[in-house]
Amino acid sequence: MKDKKRFRLNLFGFIETLAFTATLLIFIDGGSGWLMIYIIAGAIAVSLALSGFSVRRITAECSGFCGVCRKGDTVSAEIVFRGSGLCFMPFVTVSGSFMGSPFAARCSVIGGRGTVRITAKAQECCLQRLAIEEVTFRDMLRLVTWYPDINIGECTAAVLPDITQYSGPEVSPSVFPSDGGEETEGGSLAGGYPGYEHREYQPGDPNNRINYKLSAKKRILMVRRDENTTAESTDIVIAPGSDGSCAEQALALANRLISLGGTARVICGKDSFTAASPAAADRLREWLAFRDLGSADLAEPRRSESLSHSVVTISQQGVTVNGV
Repeated sequence: MKDKKRFRLNLFGFIETLAFTATLLIFIDGGSGWLMIYIIAGAIAVSLALSGFSVRRITAECSGFCGVCRKGDTVSAEIVFRGSGLCFMPFVTVSGSFMGSPFAARCSVIGGRGTVRITAKAQECCLQRLAIEEVTFRDMLRLVTWYPDINIGECTAAVLPDITQYSGPEVSPSVFPSDGGEETEGGSLAGGYPGYEHREYQPGDPNNRINYKLSAKKRILMVRRDENTTAESTDIVIAPGSDGSCAEQALALANRLISLGGTARVICGKDSFTAASPAAADRLREWLAFRDLGSADLAEPRRSESLSHSVVTISQQGVTVNGV
């Protein structure tokens, strides 16, 4: 929320009050005029006293804005204002942005509670936040506008990226060591190859992940586990400040590499996710939904001395491929 002065007097309200009182004094007898002055002065005093007393006793919190949704879904958020004790604030205005669209909503806090409901369609994927720019309170005569220092808290929702076609330059899939390579002592403990663990074959596993040499020894098909792919050769980096389309292109490229039997490591901010199977690709999509594309931090791409290594950087300016 932007820093502003704590309150502002509405001079037009005072001018209107004085003009109305002067008119009564001229066209009505003095007794009625002074009575009206007392009434107006009393109303002003009550309005200012109630607003000044209430503004420090009101808190706010966000609710109803969480979970996972898809682009195009209607998402709702509620900001609940609560007052402790006697609170009377008839004009509360909240402005900010929601799902990429600006909004301004109003409510009243009378009797200890007031609710602002905001509804919008999800237009961008990944982590979306409810951004509050300004909260204002006004008394019942609208003479004073208050800018309270009120903390609403963080409200977030995860939006799944759409499954699209990859439209960038050609990227080769990961290349794993051949099954006939020489085993080391450490490799034997890990199932035959340095840096890899193995498990039994499951339907849907790519054929080029099958370790035929180890399968012949154990008399059962064994594949390299995607949970320990320390030597994968493709890093997909989502550049800081990217939009949702960059995340969708990263997912599309990862799906393409996996379909070709390769492995992809997607890097977004300080976090990364490695996928080498269709099941892991589904988890990658959910993982991307919870990523903050506005983060300025970035993890280091992983490099392997034994394998060719590609780093694909996706930003709003395009897709670049670098080999290591």
